[in-house]
Amino acid sequence: MNDSQTDYLPRVQLLLSQQRHVQAATELRRQLSLDPYDYVAHALLAVCLLEQEEFGEARSEAELAIHLAPEYDFAFYTLALVEHRQHRTAEALAAINQALALDPTDADYYHLLGSLRLASGQWQAALQATQTGLQFDAEHAGLHSLQARALARQGRRQEASDAARSALGYGSESSSIHAQAGWVALETNHSQEALAHFREALRLDPTSEFARAGLVEALKARYWVYRTFMRFIYWTNSLSAGVRRGLFLGAYVVARFVPVLLPLYLAFAYMSWFSDVLFESLLRLNRYGRYALSEAQRRHSNHFLALLGVGVAATIGALARPAVPGLGTLGFVALGLLFPLVGTEQLSHRPEQRARSRWAGWALAGIGLASAALAALGLGGGAAGMLFTAFLFGTLAYTWVFALR
Repeated sequence: MNDSQTDYLPRVQLLLSQQRHVQAATELRRQLSLDPYDYVAHALLAVCLLEQEEFGEARSEAELAIHLAPEYDFAFYTLALVEHRQHRTAEALAAINQALALDPTDADYYHLLGSLRLASGQWQAALQATQTGLQFDAEHAGLHSLQARALARQGRRQEASDAARSALGYGSESSSIHAQAGWVALETNHSQEALAHFREALRLDPTSEFARAGLVEALKARYWVYRTFMRFIYWTNSLSAGVRRGLFLGAYVVARFVPVLLPLYLAFAYMSWFSDVLFESLLRLNRYGRYALSEAQRRHSNHFLALLGVGVAATIGALARPAVPGLGTLGFVALGLLFPLVGTEQLSHRPEQRARSRWAGWALAGIGLASAALAALGLGGGAAGMLFTAFLFGTLAYTWVFALR
């Protein structure tokens, strides 16, 4: 492309640096009306559409840029960004590896590669990506920040703290860098420091969902029970996937054969399911926490508290008035439905799996409520018991399938 064809680029780059994606998209569409084969404009338009969460159009623009210029590495990078935002990790890895094959010296590409490895639990691979990227740009704040996260996940606390400080040195005015430093502080057991970083991140960018989620996590860490549980989780995250599976399966087997340990195992199992929503519900009593929760978190808390309230009330009622039929069954059903409720919410970033989990929850609810209704009406004879047994085994199967998944 000649200079007359690219004179729009300075304007678009300025708008992008100012986070004015709508205006940048307008400029790019104007350029594409003059030259529909401008692959640079298509790739940049994909970035603008991605920031507006127009994922389908963003993917189309990135793919069109690749079609027009298969040797253009940035087009593959934009496609990787789109796939990453939609949690399509395999597709994102394929695209970013293609971008790196075309240009193996771009630090931004290594940053995305490291982010994908980190999201997949591949701590060492994430660390390797950051170290390679820093060879090409030693002052890349994002790479230093990602390096800190990977080191923290490996349990290398001091190195993680040093890398986080380096990131802040190069990106002290970046909301994302402060938010990443907050997560590193959380994972290295410095909750007060984490709160300070998340607050600064939100001051720099009040719309940052990443920083808001971190602030909620830091507020929950004020409760010693949650803090202790999360320390254990962060420690297990520093282990390999095989060791983690062996640890949890071994704990289950030991608890089965050593009854005195069963209450401790059950407490851990319930915390692993309900710690987030339980402590998010407690944050609603905190004058700061209630504003930090998102609308989705408040709605999830409402559903959780409603089921928990019905379950506890019905169970207490059954104990107080054992002659009243159906109360005990209703209590068990309400408490059992907490598992698919929480499991479905945890799959919010995986639409297909979330849909299957939701349908499993509705099926369990139908079976459980039918058994409670039959028991309350004194109808059905053994049918109520059979349905209740099916509900219990179905709930148990759900928890195992969800955990293995």
